Amino acid sequence: MTDSKTPMAQERFAARSGADSAPADFSTDAGALAYASAQLDKLVDAMRYKLEKHISGWPGDDRELDTHEALRHLLRDISFGHAAYMEADYANPNLTKMSGTSRVQFQLPSPDCVYHSAILHGDYSYRIRGNRGSATVFQLTVYQGHACDLVGWKTHAMLNNFDYPAQLAADCEVEIVLSRTRPAQLGDALWLELPEGPCELHSRQYYGDWENENPADLVLTVDEQSFPAKLLDRASAETRLNRLVDLLRVHTDFYRAGVQAHLDADAEEIAELVIPGAFEGTNYFPGHFRCAEDEAVIIEFEDPGSLYWNTALFQMQYEPGDWWARMSSLNTQQVHTDPDGKLRIVCSWKDPGVANWLDASGRHLHLIAFRFFRAARTPARPKLRTVPLANVHDYLPPGTAQVTAQERQRLLERRLFSVYRRRCGDF
Repeated sequence: MTDSKTPMAQERFAARSGADSAPADFSTDAGALAYASAQLDKLVDAMRYKLEKHISGWPGDDRELDTHEALRHLLRDISFGHAAYMEADYANPNLTKMSGTSRVQFQLPSPDCVYHSAILHGDYSYRIRGNRGSATVFQLTVYQGHACDLVGWKTHAMLNNFDYPAQLAADCEVEIVLSRTRPAQLGDALWLELPEGPCELHSRQYYGDWENENPADLVLTVDEQSFPAKLLDRASAETRLNRLVDLLRVHTDFYRAGVQAHLDADAEEIAELVIPGAFEGTNYFPGHFRCAEDEAVIIEFEDPGSLYWNTALFQMQYEPGDWWARMSSLNTQQVHTDPDGKLRIVCSWKDPGVANWLDASGRHLHLIAFRFFRAARTPARPKLRTVPLANVHDYLPPGTAQVTAQERQRLLERRLFSVYRRRCGDF
């Protein structure tokens, strides 16, 4: 999927480090250290580029907090990039936690979702085996190219539990073959087509019921894998490091465009934005709002008959923040619908006792995003209204669901416990 008209079109950001191999003399300690230091300089330059783009040029509503979070986010991206791209090997693949953890939050992740990725190559045949779990949405997508540089990046093939309800039923055992050509003897296995050359697998598990749906337990292998794995040499080591450098630079630019799209949204009505390469089959509505300590922002919208939807608050690093310890998101199974059939969410610093509450405390400027998965009709634009916090109940319909302080505490405790059962704390 690609659309050059959207500010999030992947081809707008595609870049490759393309650096020639640096001079190297490994005959002495001094020569080896000089080579390694030159490689490190590339990474440090990319880190400084990223840090500057995450801090400078944004509204100054929460500048000190944004600065602290920018530095943390830089280290999180290095952690993810190292695991997913610098350690990656086509002939020895591994499903790597991409996001949805308490330590890694990459590019507007949903708190509902646990993401994995693996870089692959069309010259190989791979196989996924294990239990698919019971998340509301289970989706496997193959992309042409790699997300670390976005060169040639586009959706190539996809499987999910709605299109294959029997083969990907909740808690069933699965076998999925990933290859360029469909196997003649596929049997009961599913097939995901790989493109020629470098490609990438993304796994998404979107949980509607955080407390009861089970995580997948999957293994990714390459057919006829050779053992042992090859040792690093100069070419493979430089290729891997360049992937990390590319990730930091390219996704910094992608991040800037994404956050700017939120800030460009109307302050009272959120329009749809096409985000190629994101959650397939989903309508995205990115917006923003400001909320002072004595204010509340009421968000009103309707479920467009979607199979699943969610919304979450995000900060200026494109992260949902400490979502495991704050009420920063709601989804189709967690929300209460008002008697008139509409959905209303209150965002405020202090808990007003409304069941549909998102915690805006400590921050004035918030990004917000809605995801509607496979909507039956075109989603209407969510509407935002700022009111005095002291009178917020006057702006809500009779019958609005309420919770006590004790009930909220129990909800937050269960929210934290779900991090462990959904394996969101694993890396």
